[in-house]
Amino acid sequence: MKTLAQLLATSTIMLLPSAASAQAAASANLQTSMGLRVACFSPQRAFSESADGKAVLARLATLEAERARVIDEKNKALQAQQRALEQTSPLLTEVVRTQRASEVEKFRIDVQRFIEDARAELIGIQRDAESAFVIRLKPAVAKVAQDKGLQIVFDVDDGPVAWFDTSLDITSDIVKQLALK
Repeated sequence: MKTLAQLLATSTIMLLPSAASAQAAASANLQTSMGLRVACFSPQRAFSESADGKAVLARLATLEAERARVIDEKNKALQAQQRALEQTSPLLTEVVRTQRASEVEKFRIDVQRFIEDARAELIGIQRDAESAFVIRLKPAVAKVAQDKGLQIVFDVDDGPVAWFDTSLDITSDIVKQLALK
C-alpha cells in the first residue's frame, strides 16, 4: 500500500506544472483525468493549530520553564559547593577533603539525573499527547476525506511528497473537524 502511495505521489508530483497560475486547474484536471481525487495534510500543523495541540504545547512550555528554573537552582547550588570545596581545600585534612569532594560529586550526579528525568518526563508527556491526538486525528481525516469525496490523502510530514499544490491541502478542514468533536 505504501508503495502504491509513493508511486502515485511521485507521478502526481512529476505531472504537475510549475507555473503558479496553472497549478489549481492542472491539479483538478490531473485528478479528473487519472480518476483519482487526492489531497494532503500536515499532522504536525493540525496538532499545533488544534485546541488540544495548543493546550498541550502550552502545558509543555510551562512544565519546561518550571524544570529549567529548578535545574538552574540546582546548578547554582552545585557551583557554590564546588567553589566552597576549592576555597577550603587547602585548609582541610585529606579525609575531610575526600569526603566533601565525594559529596560534591554525588550532588553533581543527582543534578544530572534530575536533568535526564525532566527531559524524559517532557518527552513522555509529548509522546502521550501526540498518541492521543493521532487517535482523534484518524476519524477527522476520514470524515473530511469522505465529505470531499477523496480517494487518497497524503501525509506531507511523513512521506515521499516533495512538493504539492497548496489547493490540495486539507489541514485547515481537519482542524475544523477536530474542533467539532
